[in-house]
Amino acid sequence: MKKLGFVRALPWAVALVVALSSSAASAASADDGGAAVADRSTWLRPRPVVTPALSVGPPTTAFVSVDAAPEGDMPRAVAYTPDGEHVLVVHRDTENVTIFETTGWSIVATVGVGDFPVDVAVTADGRFAVIPNVLDHTVSIVDIETRTLLASVPVTGTQPYRVATTPDNAFAVVGVINDGVASSFSIIDLEDAVETASFASGPQGVIGFFATPESGLVGNLFTQFALSPDGATIVLPDRGDARVRLYDRASGVERVVTTDAQPTAVDVSADSATAVVSHEGPTRRISVIDLAAGVVTTTATTDADLLGQVIRLTPDGLHAIAAISNNVVFVKLSAGVTSSTIFTGVVGDIELSFDGTYAFVSNFNAAVIDVGAQSLVRTIPFGPCVDAAASPTQRRAVALNNRFSERIHFYDIDGASGFLEHATLTGPPPEGDVPYAADVTADGSVAVVANLVSGDLTIVDLPARRIRAHVPIGDRLKEVRITPDGGHAVVCSMETHEVAVVDLVADAVVARLPINDRPGRVRIAPDGSAAYVLNVAGTDRVSFITLDGAKSVIDAQLPAGQTGVANGPTYTETSGIELSPDGTTLAVCDSFNDRLRLYDTATRTQVASVPVGDFPLRVAFAPDGDRAFVCNHFSDDLTIVAVDGAASTRVATVAGMTRYPLVVEADDAFAYVGTRVSGGGVNAVKVVDVARAAVVATISTGTGSPRDSALADGVLTVM
Repeated sequence: MKKLGFVRALPWAVALVVALSSSAASAASADDGGAAVADRSTWLRPRPVVTPALSVGPPTTAFVSVDAAPEGDMPRAVAYTPDGEHVLVVHRDTENVTIFETTGWSIVATVGVGDFPVDVAVTADGRFAVIPNVLDHTVSIVDIETRTLLASVPVTGTQPYRVATTPDNAFAVVGVINDGVASSFSIIDLEDAVETASFASGPQGVIGFFATPESGLVGNLFTQFALSPDGATIVLPDRGDARVRLYDRASGVERVVTTDAQPTAVDVSADSATAVVSHEGPTRRISVIDLAAGVVTTTATTDADLLGQVIRLTPDGLHAIAAISNNVVFVKLSAGVTSSTIFTGVVGDIELSFDGTYAFVSNFNAAVIDVGAQSLVRTIPFGPCVDAAASPTQRRAVALNNRFSERIHFYDIDGASGFLEHATLTGPPPEGDVPYAADVTADGSVAVVANLVSGDLTIVDLPARRIRAHVPIGDRLKEVRITPDGGHAVVCSMETHEVAVVDLVADAVVARLPINDRPGRVRIAPDGSAAYVLNVAGTDRVSFITLDGAKSVIDAQLPAGQTGVANGPTYTETSGIELSPDGTTLAVCDSFNDRLRLYDTATRTQVASVPVGDFPLRVAFAPDGDRAFVCNHFSDDLTIVAVDGAASTRVATVAGMTRYPLVVEADDAFAYVGTRVSGGGVNAVKVVDVARAAVVATISTGTGSPRDSALADGVLTVM
């Protein structure tokens, strides 16, 4: 089960079932006009983690989880063992640690820990892994050799969130948030598994969050501290008060160093003599602090805002490596100037190889930088990552993709020959993470669920209320549809750039059809003979597929204009397609061109392109196929199109859809449009009289954002 910290919990899907009549009751709906959730946000002063709340709808008669325990949900931290043979990944939501071996990239153990773990440190002798658990106020100590939980140590205060261990393997230093103002440090004796000291500190805690609308993955961004390599000094940037606080680890005595504004990220030299601190945002400074004297000795100025909460000292101590927008900068500390700017794309993390020769930069395209030459020597494209760690024994690194997925990437970072070794889920398979789309067989016996993050299908036996199988498909699954006879499912895998045909008797993939780039929508002909797929990147096209099990084949592909993704809705939405009830006409939302394209499925030709509103996103047909109803996402209206081959035309535009019309269904007399109010306002279904081209009723759906719907036998079901 996912837990969501700080960012408001996204509600579970709740079905609103409405019996429809010609005089539906009206309920007013407010529109707060708010903006969509940002991908990343930070603020100046720390705050505590808000205890996650689970939002659920009314009781249901049955609930079937698509998960398969044990799982690995929301990986938040990663660390190598000192011998480089294992990697540990901490999972916030499933409250466990998975241990990977680095030669075959397989999970060798899963160990349960406390509630809301977000960090991990491994002792220098490789004996212990130490994990702070934010919401049960404990620190877990794991024996790495036996792969067991040794102890859960309570701390003084609340919300331990970050940890470092001393070089003698005796102690762990744990940052404790408390109220985010009067924070503290806890010192844990690892051998005796007991807290031996606690002392007050400057503010620590949450300074922002990340959120990915499509997957619903969210997480906190925390303050940083560093423990000097000799274990003597704790360095804590005080982001809100323009100072860096130094603590004697043994006594808790504090020294305060006044600095420029917004000190954020910190690194300490190998000899424990110097700390470098980045000042993020418009301050554009890096401070060099003499730890013995407790003073700023040098201040370097950068040419752009520092970002990403990351800074590293080069092994010779002469340069700091930091992040600006889409670049890594090398700053010569003695001169206080930038010596190199290297384009890498958005910087996730910066980690140095064990010998200091290379810097590994995690992002959408991982980068390998020659530290001595200050030059990019390798770009490794694969997938977006942030949190990373470098092997202590080899030129290798790992990184976590926890913004768009729940995967770990293993990299060779040996200069220009570097490459992606492997990528896999951070939890033991099978998993059923972030169910995104589903379909049910015509007889109601089987449900097929496409899991966006884990990249598999969950096959559910509905009468038995049990999972029948998990079928691995690919990465970033989108729509799935089942053939009318229930024999096969067709599923879109966006990042694998293919459509998979799954045999629902064998519960196995029998055909994989490459479609570049990013297939996201699929419909199946009423007789099951064909499938129609829209890809929304590269050259956007409609693919016409003859379905024949393992012999399925793509017969034709036609241009689809400029389709794409809208980030406004919860979990995002891609440009929609729909098939007329008789299967003769395929409608495609050409979103960026503000048109509805119509295709003849028999001749496999485009027969019309009808102008509609701003960014058409969803389309539905009337039961007899003579009308199409198009939700225009940004003009907040509904376009009614008369469907008549090449003579198809727009006949009306219905305003008053409030905000983000997303769901549309239609019967002989009415169209039903689900609208979303961003920012938590009241959402609704608008009832449109087709003959009058006017809204005649509004049905509130409360705070739930309509995302999908079905209309059958006079009953509208809204998800």
